[in-house]
Amino acid sequence: MSKGKDHHGKSIKRGLGNDREGNDAYSKGTDLLDLCSLAVSEALRLGASEAEAYASRSRHITAYIESNDLKHVKIDEPLGIGIRVILNKAQGFASANTFNPDKVRDAISTAISIARACPRDRYQRLPLPPSKGSIPKLNGIYDSSVEGLGVDEVASYAYEMLNTAKGYDARVTVDSGLFESSSLEHAVSNSNGIEACERISIITWSIMGMARDGGGSGGSGNVSNFDVQMGSSHNLSGVDVVSTAREFASNVVRSLNSRKVESFKGTMIVTPNAFLELMRDPLVFAINAFNVQRRVSRFARMLGKRVAADITVIDDGTYIEGIGASSFDREGVVHRRNVIVEHGMLKGFIHNTYTASKAGIESTGNASGGIASPPSIDTTNLIVDAGDIGYDEMVREVKYGIIVNRFSGNVSSVDGNFSGVVKGGHMIKGGEIACPVREMMVAGNIYAALKDISMVSKERKLVLDSLLPYIAVDNVSFTTG
Repeated sequence: MSKGKDHHGKSIKRGLGNDREGNDAYSKGTDLLDLCSLAVSEALRLGASEAEAYASRSRHITAYIESNDLKHVKIDEPLGIGIRVILNKAQGFASANTFNPDKVRDAISTAISIARACPRDRYQRLPLPPSKGSIPKLNGIYDSSVEGLGVDEVASYAYEMLNTAKGYDARVTVDSGLFESSSLEHAVSNSNGIEACERISIITWSIMGMARDGGGSGGSGNVSNFDVQMGSSHNLSGVDVVSTAREFASNVVRSLNSRKVESFKGTMIVTPNAFLELMRDPLVFAINAFNVQRRVSRFARMLGKRVAADITVIDDGTYIEGIGASSFDREGVVHRRNVIVEHGMLKGFIHNTYTASKAGIESTGNASGGIASPPSIDTTNLIVDAGDIGYDEMVREVKYGIIVNRFSGNVSSVDGNFSGVVKGGHMIKGGEIACPVREMMVAGNIYAALKDISMVSKERKLVLDSLLPYIAVDNVSFTTG
């Protein structure tokens, strides 16, 4: 990564030349940072006040599991460039799914035309480069051996995960799953001097299914709830499909022989997986500065006030164990660690350059997205700090409650209301896990639940881009279906 260059005076014609070799040649041989820099120069030449180019190319090999078998392996190699211009404080954007020079020029011209037709917005601007030299490189997020994986190796990992789950117990059946290796290169350049480029490797795997005790397919045997388990790593050494498969198989077997229990109001222990399905989206929606500024976030006007019990929530794009880690965001702003909620008090929101401009602050490095649209806002890696109680002790503290392993239903991010079915749930009575439950409905409000958190576990689990503990929420209504 280098310091910013002067874009004025460059020519995209000189840099890209003519399309004589076909798109494949440009796809494989194009230097992304040079491409972005030249595109910015051309946009300025055509009259843009400010310009930004973001380019990416990636290679994904995915092995798909369906109905207890490996079905097929797919290779995908998307690429492209997105051009954003600001002309008299009006924004225009266009993209191309190619590095073909003529197509890139067309995208630049289109972005300029759109900007000329759009209304002015005094908050539109592009970010400045870091004051202390070049963008620092984040180590540990690229493994060249991932890029070297072939179809056979990817398929073998999927087979190992499938066979481990099936071999755990004859009653286990795998409905679907996948193993995917991805290698990404992305670059961004703007007319203010930002220039950044890096490579990232990501491996993800997942497995979903159930257990069936008695009765063949279509029979009336005892059937568990579906369960899904996932894993991820930036490095090949971090792949562990065996542990993921065993956890999945153990969960579905333990969910056999479920019972209906009476309706009650008590404690809900939310597992990390259930947190993703139930609580993550409303929380991320509420801390998104775009939603705050539109007054559709429940956390609008709540800065510095209590929004939760004693929990701490962090967004950290430098946490290399999570797959949301990278050196910079969609706009080239350096990723950092942002404390959002500290011991229940709202400390800040996540911003891109536009919302930060409206708020009169610096971007938090949360511009997100790809080549197809202007930058939006999202978390990088969402982290909830560990608590001070072990999971087993947490269960012993519950007199009457349900462990919610998964949630299936409706959650409104705007008002926080939720209702749905507990999946893979277990009843707790007198501090002991009594039995798996079925046909149990749960309803409430996420924003109220955040304030009703009574315990947070020491143990945490990494699920893709989220590091989450087990969370106990009091005063939750459970209803028998």
